[in-house]
Amino acid sequence: MKKLLLIFAAAILLTGCSNEQKFQISGTLTDFGNPDETMMLYLKTRNADDVLINIDSTFLGKDGAFVLKGKSSVTDLYLITDKDNIFVLRFFVDPGKNITINGSAAEFQNISIEGSETQSLYNEHLSSLTSIYDQQEMLQQEFYNYFYDTSIPENELEKIQEELGMAYQQLEDEIEIIKLEFIKTHSNHIVAAYLVYRNTNSLSEVEEIEKQLQLLDPALNNKFIKLTKERIEKLKLKIVGAILPTIELPDADGNIISTESLRGKFVLIDFWASWCGPCVREIPNLKKAYAEYHEKGFEIYSISLDTDKEAWVNAKAKYELNWIHVSDLKGFESPAAKQLAVSYVPHLFLLDPTGLILAVDLREEALANKLAEVIR
Repeated sequence: MKKLLLIFAAAILLTGCSNEQKFQISGTLTDFGNPDETMMLYLKTRNADDVLINIDSTFLGKDGAFVLKGKSSVTDLYLITDKDNIFVLRFFVDPGKNITINGSAAEFQNISIEGSETQSLYNEHLSSLTSIYDQQEMLQQEFYNYFYDTSIPENELEKIQEELGMAYQQLEDEIEIIKLEFIKTHSNHIVAAYLVYRNTNSLSEVEEIEKQLQLLDPALNNKFIKLTKERIEKLKLKIVGAILPTIELPDADGNIISTESLRGKFVLIDFWASWCGPCVREIPNLKKAYAEYHEKGFEIYSISLDTDKEAWVNAKAKYELNWIHVSDLKGFESPAAKQLAVSYVPHLFLLDPTGLILAVDLREEALANKLAEVIR
């Protein structure tokens, strides 16, 4: 009898210690493309180790209706995605609160998300940026219109593009001011911590990230604070003068190739993807550098952030890339990318024969100039 009572007591204690509350995400999402195709939606979140985990999944109804469920003891950021993570909708859920989402995937900015006080605050912040984002979109469209207008002389086109670029950067500066003001005003709120964490994707200077982190209330403690601090440590691994950590990844045949095996050579670590336009535009520069310096001790170690093996292999063949190519086909979730806080492509590191980083993100003629300087 005593043993049985102890079991019941333990069960009650465990139940009492769990503060997780159930929540439901429901609504209607339309315009996902072909209405005759069955669409699967996934509810995900990132854990404290920055790993994307699945919480629930469901088929999207023909009318766009869906229901997803989860449970949590704290306010957290969740994502609804499609199978390929092309559609990604982010929102905050407060414990035990149900969320209603309605809108069109074709009009992403107009999707309505309601039911969470934290999300309401986030919506308020996003609304303050809407007009600026609209202006940026107009500038981008204007840029493309001029770019494809063959009647404009090249020197005039360069001037127009420069002016549009300056106008776009001014809007970027405005966005930064609004974000920083929000962070200062809501320094003890999870949304502010999330914005600092999100800003680390576009900031490469450790000092700038640390400055933003210091704007937050020191008493604030959540996973976004932890992830920001971890990103700072990762960024320190890839500054000029640091030794790049060893990377070991498989080639298309499954053979593991380590950067350690390339010691004694100048090595360009090239994070890229077959779907990345800027990466493809850099290929002629890489091919030229490889042809000129390979025999003098230069190697390229290209890491594809593709998730589709066929797309990766076909691109390698199409562009006739004859240097080292590796990938674990995990995209930006690849441990190699996460270890070095790689949040965009192309992302390049030039290493000396000891593995020390000589330069980061050399593009166009900058790569050729640096190689001419260090390889004689």
